[in-house]
Amino acid sequence: MAKSFIQKLVSDEQGRRLYFREDLIFEITEAICKTMREKHVTKAELSRRAGVSKSNITQLLSGDHNMRLTTVADLLYALDSKLQISTVPLDSESILEMAAPTVEDFWTPARDFMSTESGHHELREREGRQLTQAA
Repeated sequence: MAKSFIQKLVSDEQGRRLYFREDLIFEITEAICKTMREKHVTKAELSRRAGVSKSNITQLLSGDHNMRLTTVADLLYALDSKLQISTVPLDSESILEMAAPTVEDFWTPARDFMSTESGHHELREREGRQLTQAA
């Protein structure tokens, strides 16, 4: 069976380093977004509270922008929150197990294309089942 993107990525030292770097960025931005949802704070409101532009908030939360720790602290302070940190051993094996490709994985690009083209971010449940059944 074909290797998934993540399996290929973590197959060498440089790829594993990149994976864990991106994973940390994802976890931090998701923690900020989750806190915003829980506190019903919009990007515009966070922007006002933190004293930065809304476009800057959007860039920071996209995960593409390299956030400084001081920026993370400022955003969380504006949300009346702080980040709780703990470390765990790296476990590349569990990543590989989770990333094992399935038949549905091969349909992901088609679903993403259809979703983008139709202007929807998610396929309706019925369409998703039809794609899975067709596979």
